[in-house]
Amino acid sequence: MRKLNWCLLLVLAAPAPASADALDAGWAKIQPARAVYVLRQRGEGTGDAPAISGRMIVEAKLTCTELATTMTMEIRATSGAQTMTAAVEQQSTESRDGKVYRFSARTLENGRETERREGQAVLQSRDGPGEAKVKGSSLEDVKLEAGTVLPGTHLLRMMAAAAEGKTALEHRVFYGLDQMKIVNTKVTIGPAGRSGKEKGLGDFADKPGWTFREEHKEVGGQPDSATQTVEAFMTEDAVTTRISLAIQALELVGTPISIEKLAKPECKG
Repeated sequence: MRKLNWCLLLVLAAPAPASADALDAGWAKIQPARAVYVLRQRGEGTGDAPAISGRMIVEAKLTCTELATTMTMEIRATSGAQTMTAAVEQQSTESRDGKVYRFSARTLENGRETERREGQAVLQSRDGPGEAKVKGSSLEDVKLEAGTVLPGTHLLRMMAAAAEGKTALEHRVFYGLDQMKIVNTKVTIGPAGRSGKEKGLGDFADKPGWTFREEHKEVGGQPDSATQTVEAFMTEDAVTTRISLAIQALELVGTPISIEKLAKPECKG
């Protein structure tokens, strides 16, 4: 259960990535929001497999200088009369120029903290190179090669690629998390569509957007380590209205209970 680290929110696989100016303009299209999802295991449990359910809360706030995100995921696994709980809490800030990233994360099992990580990365440009410091059970210095990007740049380029009609791209992204420190990410972009009309979507019901499938594989991880997969429908303003998470044999489907608009900054220039 403690390996459920992931994150919501590149060098484009297609020609020439978007310019820095174009990416900076992309922030104006992002809608800050707070979303609450109910998590259910896809399909029915069989045999002695535990029944798994939970909740996830994701919040993205935007200022004129940075993107701040928080994610809390709580999971319950019930087998017979026994119930195990696990929680993952993550926080991060990233400068809008894609150069500075700070994060913290912790994992709990049955209310007891089992892991804590924090750190920061500094890049010379959006595409690296740079270096990071990660503090977990020990302090680690990490060299980030040219071509490594931060999560916000990954998001902006992913949205730009979808708007341009591209269907695939790849990035190497620094997250700093357990089993997701530096990951090679393959993104498949579905054709344009619309979000659902469920009541919980609020202002984000029936909005245009795309389905993204992201496959994350840790750089330097074990050859047989699991690929973490996230599939989500995101509106044109980068709000996730449908999501599923998969690692190894576990696949969770997130259904929004509520999605709330947060204030957008009024920035000059």
